[in-house]
Amino acid sequence: MRRRLFLVFLPSFYASLGFANEAVWNCEQSKDSKEWVCVGEAKPAGKTDETQAATQPAPVEEAQPPVGPEPVQAARPAVPERVEETEPVLAKPVEDLESAATDVVENETPVVVDPEDKRRLVVKRPVVIDPNEPVPVDLETTKTVSVAKAQRRPGWSCAPGEENQNWSCKLEGNDPKGQAQIVATDETKPGLLLDPAFDWQQEQIFTTLHSQLKYDPWENCMVDTPVSPTFVPEKHLRETSPLEVRSDYSELFDTEISSYFGNVQINRADQHILSDMANYDTVSETLDLQGDVYYSEDELALYSDTAVLNLATDQGRLRDTMFIAPAAPIRGRAQVVYRDSKTLSRYKEVAYTSCRPGNQDWVVHASELKLNDITGQGSARNAWLEFKGTPVFYSPYLSFPIDDRRLSGFLAPSFGNTQRGGFNVSVPYYWNIAPNYDATLRPRYLSKRGILLGGEFRYLTKMTEGKLNLEFMPDDRLRDQSRYFAKILNSTRFTPHISSYLDLSYVSDKDYFNDLGNALSLTNLSYLHSQANVSYVNQGVSFINRVENYQAIDKAIRPQNRPYRRLPQSILNLNHSFGFMPLDAAMNTEYVNFQHDHLVNGQRINVKPSVSFPLETAGAFLRPKFSLQHTQYLLSKQETRNLGQPDSISRTLPIASVDGGLFFEREFDFGENSFRHTIEPRLFYLYIPKDDQDDIPLFDTSLYDFNFSSLFRENRFSGNDRVQDANQITAALTSRLVDSETGRERLRFDIGEIFYFRDREVGLCGSYYSPLCTINRPLETSRFSNLVSELNVRLTDHLSVDSGLQWSPDVNDIVRGDVMLHYINYPGEMINIGYRYRKNTVVTFPDRRNDIIQSDVSFHWPIYNNWYAVGRWQYSLLNNATRESFFGFEKENCCWRFRVIGRRWVNTAVLNVFGDTAISNVDFANLDPEGESQTGVFFQIELKGLTGVGEKLDEFFEENIYGYRKPTK
Repeated sequence: MRRRLFLVFLPSFYASLGFANEAVWNCEQSKDSKEWVCVGEAKPAGKTDETQAATQPAPVEEAQPPVGPEPVQAARPAVPERVEETEPVLAKPVEDLESAATDVVENETPVVVDPEDKRRLVVKRPVVIDPNEPVPVDLETTKTVSVAKAQRRPGWSCAPGEENQNWSCKLEGNDPKGQAQIVATDETKPGLLLDPAFDWQQEQIFTTLHSQLKYDPWENCMVDTPVSPTFVPEKHLRETSPLEVRSDYSELFDTEISSYFGNVQINRADQHILSDMANYDTVSETLDLQGDVYYSEDELALYSDTAVLNLATDQGRLRDTMFIAPAAPIRGRAQVVYRDSKTLSRYKEVAYTSCRPGNQDWVVHASELKLNDITGQGSARNAWLEFKGTPVFYSPYLSFPIDDRRLSGFLAPSFGNTQRGGFNVSVPYYWNIAPNYDATLRPRYLSKRGILLGGEFRYLTKMTEGKLNLEFMPDDRLRDQSRYFAKILNSTRFTPHISSYLDLSYVSDKDYFNDLGNALSLTNLSYLHSQANVSYVNQGVSFINRVENYQAIDKAIRPQNRPYRRLPQSILNLNHSFGFMPLDAAMNTEYVNFQHDHLVNGQRINVKPSVSFPLETAGAFLRPKFSLQHTQYLLSKQETRNLGQPDSISRTLPIASVDGGLFFEREFDFGENSFRHTIEPRLFYLYIPKDDQDDIPLFDTSLYDFNFSSLFRENRFSGNDRVQDANQITAALTSRLVDSETGRERLRFDIGEIFYFRDREVGLCGSYYSPLCTINRPLETSRFSNLVSELNVRLTDHLSVDSGLQWSPDVNDIVRGDVMLHYINYPGEMINIGYRYRKNTVVTFPDRRNDIIQSDVSFHWPIYNNWYAVGRWQYSLLNNATRESFFGFEKENCCWRFRVIGRRWVNTAVLNVFGDTAISNVDFANLDPEGESQTGVFFQIELKGLTGVGEKLDEFFEENIYGYRKPTK
């Protein structure tokens, strides 16, 4: 007999299997009025079978066999039991029971009464609820439902008569024979051209299949980081596990064929089968299942009317099948499923989607579908896609991959629109040339300019990987010329210690990216950087030899202000720590040849040996260090600028520093949390004698931006063309608040200042021209640097504040300040509000053109029903102008994403002359007024588990919105 243990696996079937809520209705048709009268009694929920049998009233002996619905049988229904709610009504006295049986009130459901039962009775009205529809509460509204519509639904439909208010019942289609059913509706959502791919009965079956899975595949469908299912797979136990069968009764023929009837349960390892009837041939190991077949395993759950399975060969045939594959996850239906082998399966009249049960926003239909696990390929015939009930795509034949293996074919198209290029569309084609070679062809059409041919070639060998990008426009209609772009990336590892890297780029003209770019993947580039290097890295030794070049693509940069080319640059670094004593030795050497078309050229050799004596304990550290830096220059092409300057220049400087600090900490409790508070004072002394360096050109040297980390640098200049003169000490203090349980830093406060013991006479500018020295800079004579402070606070797990402030004692004013408030609550709630202020104290203008006063707001926030508002706004409070902005919407659920934004951006460097860069660097004569700003509209749609169309807005959001994470699935 069937065990109650089955209820643990399928709790949703508990009521529908005959253990509760069995209702018996007796219906008679009046000979005179030809109308139906139904009486009966519903079992009280929660009573046992024995109790129900004791309290069940005896049937009326005079009643004729009903022509209407038959009594409820014990057979398991094909769909889960309907949800029934009962509304209690005050019981009538016993003497009024007979009148209550015939007194039918208008707009009420039939009252269940047995006239032979004289016991006290509580009358209830059964209310049937469809989980997909709102519960009706207005009886008048319920009455207006068309009887004709109700009669078109499968099964019995009853409605009150118009004259004597007796019930009128009619049968549509097959007799459900008492099976529980959910009230359906013929009303369709407005705007849908097609009927739903899965009707309400099929959706209920999907819900049942969903409940049979060991985990919910859609549980984390909107989480950025995939979460692995928490269950132990048992697929590997099939060969060693016995086949366990349970049923209401069984028959055995010749010890070879066994038949099972009534609530059949079959279990083996991870495989579980439920059906009404099963025949098993032990010789051929063939299993024939009939009647509401439910099958589930680790990687699949399905329902079918009939199924024939060969357990030995994993072959089978199923009809009218519905399935859920949780790994994808996808769900669907097929008229016939043929399992030809363990690796090949075929489907007829199939429809599937990745949406969770109850949602079918997109569905793919196909007349035939084949899946081959060996080749990793699938194919479909007469395939078409519907989205939101509207057909959007058709193809007589489709081929697609079913795993991570590559397959040649067309990729999803992309669309966009820009002011300079107009509307553009691209349909990429992927070509799987070989296991280690492939190519993607990206032809693109721009309505204002013409056809752009583009492509990417990738290769991979045992030592090398790389890719080649090419774009070519044969004829730009607006420029009447051809245009092109090329880029190659290559990385090779010859040995574990020797490798090479190649990154070369070249473009036909400076306006290429402004005119033909997609305006999302490229930022405001001023130069295309190209380099190639070979390096050796081992313990204590590193060597790199490189060449570098810059192609200017910003017309605002004058030719003489372009960077130097390094042809070549060789760097050798050596370091060693001695184990028998606290002594570290290092040697940094460099040779570089600088080339420029409009400035002086030169070769530079730099050698810098150093020794340090690190002394460290748990609560303190002291690091004395001594270095000697020697630099030699060999100059050429001086006739272009400075006549009479020497061609050979050398410089040798000693550098001495001492860095020390203390570390104090204590534990304390605040509320229910435990924290560790630290106080870390630090002193850094630096001494470098003065050396006149005005006769040394500036090849690759500029000033570092001043912040808290600058307080502990040995040189305030980047590069080796300048070495500062210094006799100074830095005093700083750091305090932290650390969560003792998690180790997370809740608060960090830094404050520090440099105290100078003499003037800084070594400046950036000298005898040679440099784009950084078009304005005379005053000698630095102040005794104090800016007082620098930084405060980072993690107020909660979601709310944090990052801020910084610099106060200048020379002007007795705040010269720099920034604050940024971050609220991040994954997966989709994030707001960033920031303010930045910078006052230029090196050179000032009446209109403060080199100052920065800017606000920055970015957000990604839910607004309604999985719709998100997304945007960023950078605004210059000084110029009362928007610097960068975009705004749009994102919609996401478990089966699709949609993004659309409108963007306004500036793609020249005309106004980007902040800090130490002088306004005279800009060549205003060559500016294109129309190129200063552009607007565009971009969108992206992704059907999860299928494909995507449009620009890669997720990557754009990740770069521009702090805290945004690109979805990984």
